[in-house]
Amino acid sequence: MGTAGGVIGEFRLPPGVRGEAHPRRGGRTRPEVVAAGGVAAGRVDRREELPPQARWALHATAPSEGSWASRVNGSAPELVEAANAHLDGDRNPLGAAVVACLLGDEATPDLDGPVAAWVDAHGLVFAAQAVVELAGIVVLRYQDGDGVPRRAVRRRVSQDAVARGVVGGRLVRSLLAVCPDDVHAEVVAALAGLRGSPVGRLAVSYLVPTEAAWVEEVVTEVLAGPRHSPDGRVVLLSVGAVDQLQRLLRLEWVLWHVTTPEVLHTALDVMGHDLLPVLERLLELPLRGHEAVLDVIASMPGDGPFQFLLPRIKQRYARSALMGLSLRDPERALRLLDAETAGRPSTSEAARLLRALVVRFRDVDPTEVPERVRAALERVRAAHRGVPEAGVDELPRVLVSPPWEVKRRPAEPEVVPGVEPPAGRALVWEPGERETWSAVGAGVRTPAEWAALVRDYRAGELRWRHEEPPLFVGGPEDEVRPLLADWTPDPRGAERWGRPLVARFGLEALPQALALARARPATLAELVLPCATPEVAGLVADWLVRVRSARPVARRWLERHGLVAARLLVPVAVGPAGARRRAAENALRQTPEHAMTAARERGERVASVVAAALAVDPLDVLPARVPAVPAWLDEDALPQLLLRGGERALPPRAARNVLVVLALSTPDEPYAGLDQVRRACDPTSLARFAQEVFELWRLSGMPAKEGWALTGLGLVGDDEVVRELSPLIRMWPAEGGHARAATALDVLARLGTDVALLHLGDLARRVRHKGVRTGAQARLDEVATSRGLTPEQLADRLVPDFGLSPEGSLVLDYGPRRFTVGFDEQLTPHVTGPDGKRLKSLPKPGARDDRVLAPEAQRRFAALKKDVRTAAVGQIARLEQAMLAGRTWSAEEFTALFAHHPLVWHLARRLVWITESGLAFRLAEDRTLGDLNESPVVLGPDERVALAHPMGLGDDLEAWAELLADYEVLQPFPQLGRPVHRLTAEEAGATALVRFHDRVAPHGKVLGLLRKGWEHDGLGNGGVIDRVRRPLPDGRAVVVGLDPGVDRDHDPAQDEQRITEVRLADHSPTAEGERVHRFGTADPVALSEALGDLDGLIR
Repeated sequence: MGTAGGVIGEFRLPPGVRGEAHPRRGGRTRPEVVAAGGVAAGRVDRREELPPQARWALHATAPSEGSWASRVNGSAPELVEAANAHLDGDRNPLGAAVVACLLGDEATPDLDGPVAAWVDAHGLVFAAQAVVELAGIVVLRYQDGDGVPRRAVRRRVSQDAVARGVVGGRLVRSLLAVCPDDVHAEVVAALAGLRGSPVGRLAVSYLVPTEAAWVEEVVTEVLAGPRHSPDGRVVLLSVGAVDQLQRLLRLEWVLWHVTTPEVLHTALDVMGHDLLPVLERLLELPLRGHEAVLDVIASMPGDGPFQFLLPRIKQRYARSALMGLSLRDPERALRLLDAETAGRPSTSEAARLLRALVVRFRDVDPTEVPERVRAALERVRAAHRGVPEAGVDELPRVLVSPPWEVKRRPAEPEVVPGVEPPAGRALVWEPGERETWSAVGAGVRTPAEWAALVRDYRAGELRWRHEEPPLFVGGPEDEVRPLLADWTPDPRGAERWGRPLVARFGLEALPQALALARARPATLAELVLPCATPEVAGLVADWLVRVRSARPVARRWLERHGLVAARLLVPVAVGPAGARRRAAENALRQTPEHAMTAARERGERVASVVAAALAVDPLDVLPARVPAVPAWLDEDALPQLLLRGGERALPPRAARNVLVVLALSTPDEPYAGLDQVRRACDPTSLARFAQEVFELWRLSGMPAKEGWALTGLGLVGDDEVVRELSPLIRMWPAEGGHARAATALDVLARLGTDVALLHLGDLARRVRHKGVRTGAQARLDEVATSRGLTPEQLADRLVPDFGLSPEGSLVLDYGPRRFTVGFDEQLTPHVTGPDGKRLKSLPKPGARDDRVLAPEAQRRFAALKKDVRTAAVGQIARLEQAMLAGRTWSAEEFTALFAHHPLVWHLARRLVWITESGLAFRLAEDRTLGDLNESPVVLGPDERVALAHPMGLGDDLEAWAELLADYEVLQPFPQLGRPVHRLTAEEAGATALVRFHDRVAPHGKVLGLLRKGWEHDGLGNGGVIDRVRRPLPDGRAVVVGLDPGVDRDHDPAQDEQRITEVRLADHSPTAEGERVHRFGTADPVALSEALGDLDGLIR
């Protein structure tokens, strides 16, 4: 164990990456490059040894007059003249560059050999000039009049041409980095005359980047140039100042090159620690290469890089970079981590890394390390395994004698022959279910159109298979019913038409429902839910064993059909041994009472066999292959798992068995032994144990076959797990982890705590990735349905009280000191000291503070800030939307959800409310209700309450604004000060708003509408958005036409958009014969908001 040498700021690149950096004179890494002597004899500069195509290029020149074809074919005369002179013995840099360019065009353009030959034969000045000339020459291919392929050499006319970089320049630049000062000065003087073109200036700056003024000229030129540059890599390898690199980051093409190892390490070589701000900016941008950026940071010496990486430990690759840095310099890591973790909870990322590092050096003798590190090492070791281990008699059975370690020979199952399933089939609907399933329409067609479809189907002449489902769902029943038995449906789109098909035909559609459910059980299993037949029973039993996605539907089927389901399964459960019997036995274990009732109906022998199947110990129900603890899981790095009470910990072997229990469990079907583990272990300790397993899984690359490390969090996790997963769910889709993000949403839903649902709601609103938003909302909808609530009603109830007092405050106890937390109009927490004065932040614990209470208070405050921040954004947005939608609450709901909620009350008292009868009021400081005259308001039991929109306050609006101003009440969103937009009398009777016609709107503002509730029309042409619409509460929409239309992939600086129309129409963009309406028929509040958006669009 030791600290890497080198003074901070004075370092050479690590040996493993020095080859990536392009050396420069004055760089931190001095190259050891010597031109190979005697190479001049091996160069190809004799005409007879040039390939035929090269010789032709030095013969045929393009005339300055004549036809266009003759002028564009052939080589540039001045290049041919210089090359021929060079080959004839008059050595010149331009001629040497032309010959080298032709040689490089015939094969791989690796010209270090010719460049070394130039240095050997003519000196470094000649070689540098030739390399610059070479950068400005290209070889063109064409066919002459006889169709023979030819080559020509020309000057590069712009930086838009395909470039090969500064070919051969790296060798020359390396030689210039170590050559004598007088030679370097001579080269600089010679290259000054070659800076007449953009290509020349760039090549010169690359070779002599020490000429700061020349490099700055190139940077300025590039920033004013085109959006894309084929020479971008060369520009980045030339800069020598952080400011230049930061300015170049504005260009799109820079992001393609800047995270490559050669650019990063070249910049590090010249800029050292000053490069950190640029690297920080790169980590904030959504680009590939973050791992390379972190590796560069980790290669830097001193405390700075470690302290820079530590707050970013949750970023992808950051923890592995920190671990690598820690292993290279463990003494520094231990010292910095010990300081970082002082006074912080053991669940912090820094504390985890410190434990992992201490475990990694478990064999190090503390006496062999410096005193400042020894204390940290000993303290962490003592805490990591400081709780005494429990005895065998204190542990649950599954952890002492796990069934997977006991070898048993399975008994031969008894078969009862002749037991057949009951005759008859059942169809059971829940109340209103069939009507709901039937509600999906199949389109409107005339009788003649239906007749034509039936005729074509019978004749086998339907043009498209997708016409078949609408025919059976919506066609004339007396004509299509006889055709149903022979129809084999295609499952594509069955999520839309499968349910109305079953609702229409019932058991007659069972063959089709079974086929669809087998094809897509994840989305179509529900189609067999009403049906109770032997075929469905066998399929459901199989799903319970093999198809995880269909298990919820399978359990619902068993619950719905109860005894009938058991009667269908019993014959299979006493039949021949095999997979079908095992599946039936497993299904019967889900409803043991119904199973035994159905079995007794078949006689004592059947009852005996079924009873034996039900009597199997659930712990013995194991898969054919029990998962092993993976190699990436360092069990010594895991925290001790404490029993309830916290005075004893599981021994290592028992903790290992907990890992197997988690690996055996799925969210839908936890292993039976998990209940024993949960009952025995301290819940918080178990959550931290599973959380550390998850962290190690992340560090190992998140292998899919050990995905239980993620799903297990939903079985034993807590709110700390929620806070850790939520930012990862936001991040994973951008890294290709869409399926992982969906699984993590399941984890939050499975946990189901108030904080978990709060974060699900935030993910449903504020995540860029659409799949995450819709997935989070779908899981919230499932929770709402299970609780008998609408999604809006569930959202009202998702805000926890966070342990606040009824007055809406929280006291943090440090022992001798106490601090009170309150909230402002944005629910931002603030802290008041013991003397009643507001503090900037919660103070750190001092020497006199309680060593237990103070850190716990700090941890609680940190968690509170995170959770309240999430809640605040969602609640403020929801309340504003509720005002715009005119949503109402009963008096009882208003009192419970707003007036008496310890957190939401801070928002509610800053808003004006209104009853359906038009009485406006507000919440006073004492939580009583008062009107504009501050007279008491009492809500009747049948009264409904809404948030007042300014349009609903009429002439009282200004008075309400003055009243709140008098009380210095700041509102959480614009309510009383919200702009109100009204139609003129003429516009109210019109179907189009001509005031917006032909007005111009910027491209960016049009896209901004899509983030404010507007939608783009699905009928756009080729991805171009030429209409946007804002849905209104009554199902209609304000539609805006755009010309030429917005291409979302186009340059944001594209042409502005002209508004071609603004009208009120049916919302569905695919409705045939879309009708328009008079604007005066729309809801005035919704219309005011739409008009405000349009005014902002053209302003």
